[in-house]
Amino acid sequence: MTSALPYVNNVPHLGNIIGCVLSADVYARFARLAGHNVVYICGTDEYGTATETKARQEGVTPREICDKYHALHKKIYEWFDIDFDNFGRTTTPKQTEITQDIFNNLHEKGKTFEKIVDQQFCMKCETFLADRLVKGECPMCHYPDAQGDQCDGCSKLVNATELIKPFCAQCKSTPEVRQSQHIFIDLPQIQPALEEWVSGAQVRGKWSQNSITFTEALLN
Repeated sequence: MTSALPYVNNVPHLGNIIGCVLSADVYARFARLAGHNVVYICGTDEYGTATETKARQEGVTPREICDKYHALHKKIYEWFDIDFDNFGRTTTPKQTEITQDIFNNLHEKGKTFEKIVDQQFCMKCETFLADRLVKGECPMCHYPDAQGDQCDGCSKLVNATELIKPFCAQCKSTPEVRQSQHIFIDLPQIQPALEEWVSGAQVRGKWSQNSITFTEALLN
């Protein structure tokens, strides 16, 4: 069993614990009492824009941020008596080895492709900006503080390059659109194998109807 891995860019509060690790902990305890062989694993998610942004705000390296907040998360969950069998991190050598192995297998089998995309670039920060680091006016409802992936005003998905009067969320300067090259997983190519796996897994795993409907919607 697992629960959503917390990001290491803040101190977890009661809402984080109730909405995430506590519910899984309660179920794990119930399953153990029922005689099932349960392993409850979790850990801090130490990759992503949020970690890099927090490191810049505190004037330290991403590694220092990860070390600091992993220890804080672990201490707080232990204080609340959350009974993980293992509470790890996404930055371990084993995690890196597994992740790179998955990517390399897909890449070597021709199941990835490269594509040049338009992306906001901040001249002052000298970096391409992830969607969540771009803000501006929503092109649909004109909410003034929309993010580069979704507008909180109308809840619609937004493309960062379509924002009106965009600005960098870190330094507030105006970015410019530049082209950058990315590698994508070729999802249509792997879909038949994935659908075959899902059809068997939902029977073996006794998936709920909600899980089946949600997964089928993603595949469609």
